[in-house]
Amino acid sequence: MKLKAKYMIMLPILLGLSCHAFSQDGQRPMYFWKFNTVSGQVGLQGLYREQERVVSDFKDSEKSYFLSGGIQVKTNSSILNPNFLVLDLDGAYMPGTDRQNYIVTPDQSEVCTAKKANLGALFFQQKQVSLKLVADYDQSFSARENLTDVKSVNRHWGALLSYNNRYLPVSIDFHSRNWDETEIQSERKYSIDQKLFETRITKSFTKADRSEFRYSHDYNLNINQNLFRVANTIDNVDFTNHIKPGGSQKYNLNTVVSEIHQQGYTQFNRFQAGENVNLQLPGQLVFNGGYNFYIINQDLSNQVQHNLNTSLGHSLFKSLQSKVFLDYSSINHTVYKETTTKTGFEITYSKKIPYGQLLISYKFDRLHQDYKSDPSLIAVNNESYTLTDGKIELLRLADITLSSVVVKDETGTLIYENGLDYMLIERGSYIEIRRVPGGLIANSSSVLVDYSALQPGSYTYDANSNVVNASIYLFKNKLSFYYRFSNQDYFNLESTQAVALNYFTQNLAGCRFNFGFLDAGAEYEEYRSTILPYHMMRYYANIQRTLGQKLILMLNGNLQNYIMLDKPEPEYQNFMDITGKAIYSIFRQTNLNVDLMYRKQTGQGIDLDLLSLKSEITSQINLLYLTFGLELYKRNYVGEVVNFRGTYVKLIRKF
Repeated sequence: MKLKAKYMIMLPILLGLSCHAFSQDGQRPMYFWKFNTVSGQVGLQGLYREQERVVSDFKDSEKSYFLSGGIQVKTNSSILNPNFLVLDLDGAYMPGTDRQNYIVTPDQSEVCTAKKANLGALFFQQKQVSLKLVADYDQSFSARENLTDVKSVNRHWGALLSYNNRYLPVSIDFHSRNWDETEIQSERKYSIDQKLFETRITKSFTKADRSEFRYSHDYNLNINQNLFRVANTIDNVDFTNHIKPGGSQKYNLNTVVSEIHQQGYTQFNRFQAGENVNLQLPGQLVFNGGYNFYIINQDLSNQVQHNLNTSLGHSLFKSLQSKVFLDYSSINHTVYKETTTKTGFEITYSKKIPYGQLLISYKFDRLHQDYKSDPSLIAVNNESYTLTDGKIELLRLADITLSSVVVKDETGTLIYENGLDYMLIERGSYIEIRRVPGGLIANSSSVLVDYSALQPGSYTYDANSNVVNASIYLFKNKLSFYYRFSNQDYFNLESTQAVALNYFTQNLAGCRFNFGFLDAGAEYEEYRSTILPYHMMRYYANIQRTLGQKLILMLNGNLQNYIMLDKPEPEYQNFMDITGKAIYSIFRQTNLNVDLMYRKQTGQGIDLDLLSLKSEITSQINLLYLTFGLELYKRNYVGEVVNFRGTYVKLIRKF
């Protein structure tokens, strides 16, 4: 026993001495385990809220009491020395209890727990061969756009192996991710299981070139609330090469070769090869040229496509720029052949004027399109669109079968729901697509769309397009005016009776004021079109002002009104957004923060009236943080009315 006690006493002494040992090169200290940094916080939160919800003749009231507390810890440590293993360990545990008292539905109580755990391990960070391991688990609750309450559970792990050397750097990456999401009120559920493997190889033969090879294997499985399974396996091979002769910026050549092979729910194969060249020639001339070749195989269709783009630009005294261009496209599809040629020129002139600058540009292009086919129903897959509130987005082709439209995320795996995530509005022969606020599609995000469209037989036409832009910038850009005119006309028509040609004339005018703390403007657009005519008026203002050393004010407002003229009776669509923030310093390290957000939109299927107001007082005493807040939330969305009031207190001790 005495001998054992002796060794137990000596062990921490030896471990302590090991912290002062050195590696064999005598440069880096050695140790068993060393904590570099430890930080985190413990906290307690309580809240009380009242909510009324009215849908048609159904009305419900709710009172909730919620108490939660938890701890968050972040650590960074190393084992033996920083070049052997660096560990990042983060964790959070925030259990809570919830008591809800209803007037109509039975009372209930529940326990909500938010958990988070992250692990990062980096081996040999300064060596040629390094290995990074990651593992994450996250359970959270959120309100999407203050319209939809969401519970998310995310599980992820992965590894990155890198071999860095001067001859052939290589990296191998693998990630596994499971994501489950539940919309609490609608009980819509989504699940995604993804396995991604990727390897990259880079090589430079000279100082003027760089090549990269990438291979990825991606497995995606999505299950929605109807237990509808969408599984795709995607293999992608890419090769890119960049050459700048002599390291000069005057000449460069870019090469891209790629192949995508997708199977599962959607069968899709694409081979692409392309070259792009940029040359700065004598006499202030710049030449740009590009060629792309595609072979695309999809369900029931094959396509071979050639694209050629060329332009020659010239600059004269930095005030006059001109350019001529030629674009050519040829598509040989299973059911049709299409050839498109566009030629034109562009001139831009800038001149200093009293108190400012004048900028004028003119662009003309002539389009020739030759389409050969029998009347047929064609399938279009994976067309990309960006959905932004207040911006009109039409699907590209006319005469689309409405029931054939499928909208997906950028991976092509998650399928959105019509009416909940997006909506389709018929505009004559075309279809407008618009996101639904509170759905899965975020504002200004990209989606992929599949559809079937009835295409007419063979036709040929030419089109002329003119665009004029004029802008005046005065008093160092404090005041500016701009105007845009554009039109499109068709001629040499052959067999175009069934083709929806867009004859249009557009006039757009606006002005903008920028006086330091105030940035405001107005814009009017008249768009007379044979497809979707409308009038639009937009006003906006942004204010940011500091008053003394106590108060900071920020206010942004946007008003956009459309009058759609494509129906016998005009259709009105109105969008108004107001956001504001005020920060008032009561005294040192004690602030009053007020956040305001109001949004109102009216139109077919998009009616929304939303007010969100939050006011809170934050105070800091050394490492102790205290927050007291009040919340007000009112929403009327397509007939569903929600009124919410709440108060909360947070107490956090950081370390």
